[in-house]
Amino acid sequence: MRTTKFINKGLAAILLTVLSLNLTFGQEVVDKIVAKVDNHIILKSELEQAYAGFLSRGDASNFTGDARCMILEQMIETKLMLAMSELDSVDIEPGRVDYELDMRMQNMLAQFGSERVIQETYGKSVDQLKNELRPNIEEQLKIGAQEDNILSSVTVTPAEIRAFFNKIPKDSLPLFNTEFEIAIIIKKPVPNDAEVQKAKDQLMKIRERAMKGENFEILAIENSQGPTGPNGGNLGFAKRGQMDPAYEAGALALKPGEISMPVVSSFGIHLIQLVEKRGNEYNSRHIIIIPQPTQQDIQKSADVLDSLRTLILSDSISFAAAAKQYSDDEGTKVNGGFLSGPYGSNKMPADALEPTMFFKIDEMTVGEVSEAEIIDMPDGTKAAQIVFFKSKVKPHKANMTDDYEKLKAATLGMKKELKRSEYIKEKMKEVYVMVDPEFNRCGITNDN
Repeated sequence: MRTTKFINKGLAAILLTVLSLNLTFGQEVVDKIVAKVDNHIILKSELEQAYAGFLSRGDASNFTGDARCMILEQMIETKLMLAMSELDSVDIEPGRVDYELDMRMQNMLAQFGSERVIQETYGKSVDQLKNELRPNIEEQLKIGAQEDNILSSVTVTPAEIRAFFNKIPKDSLPLFNTEFEIAIIIKKPVPNDAEVQKAKDQLMKIRERAMKGENFEILAIENSQGPTGPNGGNLGFAKRGQMDPAYEAGALALKPGEISMPVVSSFGIHLIQLVEKRGNEYNSRHIIIIPQPTQQDIQKSADVLDSLRTLILSDSISFAAAAKQYSDDEGTKVNGGFLSGPYGSNKMPADALEPTMFFKIDEMTVGEVSEAEIIDMPDGTKAAQIVFFKSKVKPHKANMTDDYEKLKAATLGMKKELKRSEYIKEKMKEVYVMVDPEFNRCGITNDN
């Protein structure tokens, strides 16, 4: 079997979508089986949907080969990985499948606004969609686990990275844009006691209405400030340990149908109604009110960061240590506050920076730690932030000093792809593969 020459994450996403569930509307294809791998089939409709998705991408015009052959080959490789995962008894925990399903449904709810709109769009309820998705999600997870089993042991040495670099013709070395090393510490304001009590009082009034017989889900639609509000506050089944600890404790203390007193979690303050307990899982719905910090609360968070900046400048604590200990930004604190660039490095290309950050460091000098300032967070709230401008790398040709992490990632990727191709070539001889004569031109064979 030819090894795939056009490995692209965008195409992989298209294939996974097709293998998951057809939630698109388009021209119907007269269906037939175009390939079979062990007991798994590939339909012509799946191939055509993936091909249409490929054509919709901006870089499709740069591909000069037979796109259908390339896509079919990748689909066959995916089915081969699935077949091998079954032969190797790869097992996926049901909770992992549940988690992936819940994430997809939450994304759909955020996109469409409510279950009603989803049902009107697709003619299926959320539960029906989840039931249809389940076996395919499990297949995707098995394929991913199988690839991880094959490739997780692949590593590269500094000598291999240098050998890879030395093979690149000097006149073909890639050019890299200006790059920055930037770290941040974000402090979110804490609402004062009066605002917290105001939210609790509001929830108590809502609870009284529910206790008098008003429908909890309707009250959630009218009052809840969370993304599940339009869905009646329903969170569906969750395993123990999956939700916020305070929320989970509040939910599990209830009997089915009971409504809690206000419960304070890291997300806000909740009224919780337990729907059902089932083994290690529970189903609940909630109404959440999120107390809003005052301007004074916001300023307090800035004052905290200014005090922390003074400690950093006096070398009483490093910026990285301060970020890990005090930052409220979960995405950067584990990395010492540094923004993560491509290939696992801390170097961010200039064109990848948000405009506000680009203009911020344009006013700073290398090595400087900014004073605290109030910023707008992605969710529309306010927070305080300080910035550490560690370094700046000017535009340059690739070299081992400035671009080691990029070269390491490229070398590792090449080595993994080689091992994957060798594995597929070997297993193609062990697994039954049939390709419809219509695609004989693709040269896909198991050499049997």
